[in-house]
Amino acid sequence: MSQSFYIAATSRTPEVGLDENKHCATIAGECYPEDAEKFFNSVNLALESYFSKGFDSLNLEIKLVYFNSSSARALMELMDDLEARSAQGVSVRVEWFHDEDDDITKEFVEDIVEDYKHMELILTPNLN
Repeated sequence: MSQSFYIAATSRTPEVGLDENKHCATIAGECYPEDAEKFFNSVNLALESYFSKGFDSLNLEIKLVYFNSSSARALMELMDDLEARSAQGVSVRVEWFHDEDDDITKEFVEDIVEDYKHMELILTPNLN
């Protein structure tokens, strides 16, 4: 994948990739950085740059094995931003993968699905 933005995974942070040519992004791995706000700020800036170029669609896959509460807040802010863009006409599709036994992630995503009316947010079992 030719990445226009990329962060390699560490033991505490997920791999993040954005491919402008394919209009897709991924966030995958474990997510409990020491400073979630700082980590996600770089992701948000990359997405701002992407949308400032006039792109009008994005497919995001989230494949987090684990995320802590500060990361959950940062993820909510990311989802809020994508929902706002979607309300303005951007086509946003988020597919959030989870382990079937991971009730915490499942409930987190089910709760936010109810809040978002413009973007497509899909909860998919069988995180691989």
